[in-house]
Amino acid sequence: MLSPFFVMQTIYVVFLRQEFDCKMETTNNYMQSAILRHLEDIEKQYDVRILLAVESGSRARGLNSNESDWDLRFVYVNKLDWYLRVNEDRDVIEEMYDDNVDLVGWELRKTLRLFQKSNPSLMEWLHSPVIYRADKDFLSRMRALETVYFNPIKTMYHYESLYIKHDKRYLQDSANPLKRFLHYLRGILSCRWIEKFNTMPPMLFSELVQGTVDDDFILKEIDKLINLKKQSKGNDNLEVNANLVDYARNLAEHFERNISNFRPDMNHTGNATNLDALLQEMILRK
Repeated sequence: MLSPFFVMQTIYVVFLRQEFDCKMETTNNYMQSAILRHLEDIEKQYDVRILLAVESGSRARGLNSNESDWDLRFVYVNKLDWYLRVNEDRDVIEEMYDDNVDLVGWELRKTLRLFQKSNPSLMEWLHSPVIYRADKDFLSRMRALETVYFNPIKTMYHYESLYIKHDKRYLQDSANPLKRFLHYLRGILSCRWIEKFNTMPPMLFSELVQGTVDDDFILKEIDKLINLKKQSKGNDNLEVNANLVDYARNLAEHFERNISNFRPDMNHTGNATNLDALLQEMILRK
């Protein structure tokens, strides 16, 4: 029998979908229930409170097949006494379950320190379209503070390193060319998004593409790749249209020439006053 807490969390997921204009992953009811149980188990096992739990992998990007794993990332807060010790304990929780659910969580103080530094991975979590659990106040305030701490230059260099890494893999490794090319393209288009909008790129790959690609032929070719990627893992070995590869390479060369000259308007202050207040409130909240 499911606990009352679990039932309430299942109801709350529906609320989150409406409140934050997000969507629960289109999994079957079994996996949705399993994910919520795993989160509840982690809270009991580690004596923590989860503030945010989201999808971060292919399922958050809309590039998953039915065989894809579930890559959950979460933020948690410890009890007050954890913060009153001279030596800090481990601030990461990692669990891998037999049903292909991979969970990695960051403690709240660690999370806010990285947020202050405009950590791109954390920024992505805040924009995941798939939210499994969330403290409404925490998520709303983090999203509101993003304009203060988002650093477009640092984030662009992050995505540049992403596409450079996957470009090498795409060229040197004959396995999974479709999958590797999509990672490569995501890095390039994320740089383009920042150059164009000066904001954090969206998690959904289709949204990223629509906001950065104007060529109808390229749009159709990318759409074909997305559909192939979502159909089956077996399609990862399919080759990519040469014109699309040339398009991506030309855009990559553009950033290689110009990224050092990128000088956007920046609101990034690095001041931790707002984060200190948020940390204290979340720790003391019952």
